[in-house]
Amino acid sequence: MMTIKLFGVTMGTNKTEEEIMKMEAEKNEQKQETTRPKRRKSRIKKTRTLSPLPPAPLPFPIMQTIHEMEGKDRIFILRKILEWSDTAAAENRFLVPKSEVLWWQVLSEEERRAVEGGAAVAVTVVDPSGGKYNMMLRKWFSVNQIVLNSGWRKFVDGYKLKAEIDSVQVWGFRSGSKLCFAFNVKRELQLQLQLPLH
Repeated sequence: MMTIKLFGVTMGTNKTEEEIMKMEAEKNEQKQETTRPKRRKSRIKKTRTLSPLPPAPLPFPIMQTIHEMEGKDRIFILRKILEWSDTAAAENRFLVPKSEVLWWQVLSEEERRAVEGGAAVAVTVVDPSGGKYNMMLRKWFSVNQIVLNSGWRKFVDGYKLKAEIDSVQVWGFRSGSKLCFAFNVKRELQLQLQLPLH
């Protein structure tokens, strides 16, 4: 037992001097931890998929083509800034980010099984001017991702798409039972150039 004299009053404690010193050291460590500046969270996106803000309305030519195709069940899937591999001639494919909406709300059970089994699903892609491209949706097991290819290169060349500058909004819909996508292209650089410089 240890006795302490505090403000002229003698008090006893059941703790040894060693235990008291250890407790004081722990308190000091806790004080230092609370006085350290807190680290701010990084604002750098870990993925190139953009935030889930509401999508811009689809341009009239896309809406007109969807109407002509008797499109139904239109649903917004994702927004993505194009990466180098999406625009590289050697790749000829659009790497589809993992999307719960695509997997569970757009693809049918049969299409999910086909893609998982390595088969390709024929799709139609509508571009911003209402043009149509035939492409294939498949899983590339080398990267364990779903891709759109077999016609993607024509789309990239037709719109002169640039990596890190252009983004796409992807919508899914059905024309009869056929799976279709609508791609709306946005040039992100234009947004940056319109901001006033201070």
